[in-house]
Amino acid sequence: MMSDLNTAGRRTDNTTIVDSMTRATYALGYNLAIEYLADYEKTWMLDSFRALNDRVLMPAGRPLTEWVFLEVHAEGEAEHAAIGHAAVAAFVPADAEGELRRAMMDHDRDFAAFYNAMADMLEM
Repeated sequence: MMSDLNTAGRRTDNTTIVDSMTRATYALGYNLAIEYLADYEKTWMLDSFRALNDRVLMPAGRPLTEWVFLEVHAEGEAEHAAIGHAAVAAFVPADAEGELRRAMMDHDRDFAAFYNAMADMLEM
């Protein structure tokens, strides 16, 4: 991921020069993908933990009552995504849309293995 951000996703032999606007556009696109996905992830996690609490922990006499960390993250992620979108709209030229899309698809590629592993764990 860090090498993607430093090279705007171009895996090179360090002979390709990527200008600062392209690197910034790529970084904003990559971050935008993170923020949009985080909104769904955190909301899903909070709902899942609440269901686990109701279905398993409370009946076992071990209820969890503190959700502050997860609640703050779940409730704030939509705003983070909106701020990220506003930053992209304000700073990235319209002709760089392809670079934004590439960055977002690279994010999806980078995290696909993680998400697939998590899904496999849930299916067990």
